[in-house]
Amino acid sequence: MVQSVTSLPYEIGSDKLIVVSEVPALVCKQCGEYFVEIEHLQKAEKMIDKAKDDGVTLGIVKYQKAA
Repeated sequence: MVQSVTSLPYEIGSDKLIVVSEVPALVCKQCGEYFVEIEHLQKAEKMIDKAKDDGVTLGIVKYQKAA
């Protein structure tokens, strides 16, 4: 596992898609599978909640700028 970043897509219902990009993650060098620590997931979920409250239906939130 190496330190890297990944994107987390959140599909909300049938009409909303929000992606949080550049989320810190550990990525397996062999298979590419990633692991995101709980603190980063919690921050990403707060960003998604804010985007939903703002009425976003399709969007990308950069983790490093919004965290």
